[in-house]
Amino acid sequence: MSLLGSARKNIYRRLYPGINARITGPFLLVIIVIAGIGVFIVTRLVAGSLQERFNNQLVDSANAASSSLADIEREQLATLRLMVFTEGVPEAIQDNNTGDLDLWLRPVAANARVDDLIIFDDTGQGILQLSRIEESVQYDTPTPPNIKDWPGIQGVLQAQTDEFGDKYIDIVSVPPDSLVYISAPIKDDEGQVVGGISLGIRISRMAREISTQSLSAVVLYDKQGAVLGSTFRLVDPSMLVLPSDHASELAEQTKHNSPIEQVNLNGVPYQVLYSPLKIRSQQIGLLGVGLPTNYIVERISTSRDTFGILFSSLFLLVGMLGLLTARTITRPIIRLVSTTRAIREGDLSRRVGLRTPDELGELAVSFDHMTEQLIERNQEIEGLYLQQLEETARQQAILTGIGDAVIVQDPMGTVLLSNPSANALLQMVSQNQSLRRQFMQLCRQPENLSQPRTVQILERYFNVLATPVSLSSGDLLGHVLVFRDITAIVSAERLKDEMIMQLSHELRTPLSVARGCADLVKTLEQQSLSDQGRTFVQRAIDNLSTLERMVNQVIDVSAIIADRFNIAVHRFNLSELLKSLVQQWYPVVEKRDLELSLSLASEELFLEGDENYIGQVLDHLLRNAYSYTLPGGSIEVYAAHRDSQVVIYVQDTGVGIAPDELEKIFERMYRGRSADAGPTDARGLGLGLYLSKKIIEAHHGTIQIESKINYGTVVTIELPINQDGTG
Repeated sequence: MSLLGSARKNIYRRLYPGINARITGPFLLVIIVIAGIGVFIVTRLVAGSLQERFNNQLVDSANAASSSLADIEREQLATLRLMVFTEGVPEAIQDNNTGDLDLWLRPVAANARVDDLIIFDDTGQGILQLSRIEESVQYDTPTPPNIKDWPGIQGVLQAQTDEFGDKYIDIVSVPPDSLVYISAPIKDDEGQVVGGISLGIRISRMAREISTQSLSAVVLYDKQGAVLGSTFRLVDPSMLVLPSDHASELAEQTKHNSPIEQVNLNGVPYQVLYSPLKIRSQQIGLLGVGLPTNYIVERISTSRDTFGILFSSLFLLVGMLGLLTARTITRPIIRLVSTTRAIREGDLSRRVGLRTPDELGELAVSFDHMTEQLIERNQEIEGLYLQQLEETARQQAILTGIGDAVIVQDPMGTVLLSNPSANALLQMVSQNQSLRRQFMQLCRQPENLSQPRTVQILERYFNVLATPVSLSSGDLLGHVLVFRDITAIVSAERLKDEMIMQLSHELRTPLSVARGCADLVKTLEQQSLSDQGRTFVQRAIDNLSTLERMVNQVIDVSAIIADRFNIAVHRFNLSELLKSLVQQWYPVVEKRDLELSLSLASEELFLEGDENYIGQVLDHLLRNAYSYTLPGGSIEVYAAHRDSQVVIYVQDTGVGIAPDELEKIFERMYRGRSADAGPTDARGLGLGLYLSKKIIEAHHGTIQIESKINYGTVVTIELPINQDGTG
């Protein structure tokens, strides 16, 4: 019976699959299935990914092409604006002075690489034409044509404006190319159209620049589907022509999405994405961006072979690893358990010592290694403790050598570490109870010191900055406060402000004399002066007034900085002040075709304040509105009582202020990007709004600005009726 049982056990042991077979068999079967499925799925994914990436690249190229087209239009408009506002151009057109026009505008055209420039009079007859010799900065001067029949020129000559302004587009065929012309009117001082300027860019050049920016082939169509320009290499433009009905269908589709079509050009497959061809926000045709697609099929075939080889190699590698792994599960576990129990009880000298090539053997080696690492970590901890002691001593030495006062405190505000400079500062503030209370309040709110802040302690000034100290997990350990003595810097700043104020006072007298002399010449010599002489005298008076206003601003700002700014409070009628200011500005804004209106809730808006300074603020706001509002815009002023306050609104339809600049416009000497965006040469020191805010705050009022780019700006001023706070 025992022999039979033993035989059965031997047979069972022989037939029972070994660990290698039990682990490797199912594992290899799964790998075979996964490999087949993986090759199929990955190949499909690669194909889909390639097509998706290709479509994304095509969309990116189309976006880049649209951006490039917008950049070209922007450059043309900037050049056109520069020419239109060039001083003397209206008079030269009226006098048919082609010499001065050539002298003034040829450098501008050459600098902007304008392909064609036509200057015409109020009948549409060309006065001067400059045609650039291709690939050079030289210009021919052919006989200027009569362009009165161009649709865009008719709009310019009739002084028409639409939602996009007073500039118009014409596409003109000038074999062997076509040109896109942007035209703008030239007006005299009374706003009458005396002629215009038309800038042309070759469509072939436009296509090349767009193609360069988008890294793709580009084709430009008109509304009928005819090719205006193309950069498809070795492709005749006639192959790209679209039927007119298909072009109309594509133009309609581009209003909602960007249609993509497959085309075959000379045996090369392309995908072409169509988008609107817009100039001056008007669709004049279609913009096609194309990329060849022949590499996608090649990539899919290559990827299928590559992944087949990869998965086959992976299958062989995993099978070999499975066989090796299966051979490592035969080592007894008892020795490992007993060793782990001994180490758990504190005997770190015990080792498993198992070296069999299976999982348990590897586990034993790893366990012995971890035991060694545990011993090493204990030794490292002891070493780190000693290093920490040395580092603390070194940090103390560094803090001692720092000239600034440095205080290290925990989140509760308890001082953990300080250097001698900080100790001296603490000793100084401890002698004054109120100063000590102020200092402690400052240190207990380090979150308010994330940006440098200047504080005065007795007769010294410190720049204070608090930096949080945190763990990588984000837990706050405390703050490091640095007090930098800037007393010498503050003294130097005060000396500089004093010198600026003294210099401004010294400049005021000669400026007043110069302006008085100019006014006297204008008054006494009015009849004997020529028109040009009167223009020069008036220009001198205007510039002297501007300079005098700037000097007065500097003096007022210096007084504010020196804390010597005072207002003379008396009761006055704000309605009369606003009427006077609007009456002064009305002739000025009327010359620019602007509408200026004043709305008063009452003819008697009395309040207490400095009428001169309040008038200065309102005059500056009207000046800003005038400077940054385009012709045809409007400026509205409104004032009314509200509770115990007077509210003033100054609203314009100007170029607006960018959102990121709204928080900075009240800073001293700040001139944002909008300072150069208006239609006038708005020179200034960047002190007007800073001074306006200080004046309003001196009256216990507030001033706020709301603005939106290309829509306009609203300035709101709230002033108390009585300066003593009573209604």
